[in-house]
Amino acid sequence: MRSCRGRGRGGGLALCARKPLCHGSGAARQRRHLPAVSPVHALARAAGSVGLAALGGAVLAWLGLPLAWILGALAGSAVWVNLAGPTCGGRYQRRAAQLLLGAGSAAILTPEILSSMLGFLPLMLAAAVVANGTALLAAPVFMRVAGVERITALLCVLPAGLAEMSNLAEERQARPDIVALSHSTRVAMIVILVPLVLGTDRGGQFLADTAGSATALAVCLVASLLSSMLLNRLGMLNPWIVTPMIFGAALALAGIEIMPVPHDLVVIAQILVGASLGARLKAEIFVRLPRVALAASLSTLLLSAVMLVAVSPFLVLVMGVDAVTATLALAPGGIGEMLATAQALHVLVPVVLGFQFVRSLLTNLAASVSLAWLVPSPRP
Repeated sequence: MRSCRGRGRGGGLALCARKPLCHGSGAARQRRHLPAVSPVHALARAAGSVGLAALGGAVLAWLGLPLAWILGALAGSAVWVNLAGPTCGGRYQRRAAQLLLGAGSAAILTPEILSSMLGFLPLMLAAAVVANGTALLAAPVFMRVAGVERITALLCVLPAGLAEMSNLAEERQARPDIVALSHSTRVAMIVILVPLVLGTDRGGQFLADTAGSATALAVCLVASLLSSMLLNRLGMLNPWIVTPMIFGAALALAGIEIMPVPHDLVVIAQILVGASLGARLKAEIFVRLPRVALAASLSTLLLSAVMLVAVSPFLVLVMGVDAVTATLALAPGGIGEMLATAQALHVLVPVVLGFQFVRSLLTNLAASVSLAWLVPSPRP
């Protein structure tokens, strides 16, 4: 809020309040400029997007390509959003996918795995610190290449969730549109580059057993859904994928085995993850902001090089995990995308989720502190 001085009716000075200049194209403003869409039309567009995403996944799966359902869905959804326009319901599609992926991860938890994950916590914290430190070093470069101010640059390079960083951008009067574009580019690059780096499917090295209780799986899903709805209203970070793991851990410690999520539901979850990511890749945004896309690509390559080339071998040596698990655990992608990728490649999913969640949590907790330290709030 800022004031301006002028002459009032009595000749004295009058103060008028003005809203801060708006720099971004946030969701609220975009909704105000979009024409009204009937529920039937909105549902049809969402169904068309998911349908084309599923078709893309099916084609790549038929061709035998790695991560077929995720990458095919990403491509199909991106084609739809650029030809038919934005769709509704992406948030709910992503949440449903995260619940299924989280429950799928919970099914392979055992007391032994939980104990080993707790022992790896110092390594998870250290990896998160390295990732955030690298991002802080990349922020000045991003600022110069993209031509944006320091707050926006910092929020663009921090390896956290798109929604959380975009919300911070709006709170600090930065550019939420640029932040969203940067994080969408980062996650899409990681998901696309993973098959090129890791190759094809790893042969089911860590597939869960088919035994387990279907009732326990249903209880885990329902309890996770209800808990996530509550925790989401309370502002918890990504409850949709964390709560199934919490309930799964509790059941595992109680000696109750959860039946793995059926393969068809896992495929649906992968399609929804790919579709939600592809829906963000609008060509007009990349054309309008080419320097931002370039800066996001460069910062992603830098962060990936540090984490995957410098840190990943150390993780393999210390933890004794395979290189694929270490790569996915350290890759600066989104939690949902990396978890879906880990399940598709059949690696040690709890390790991947643990590293991804700790990094995301630490980044979100440290983001406000970093902003206050590097970019102090203006005095009123």
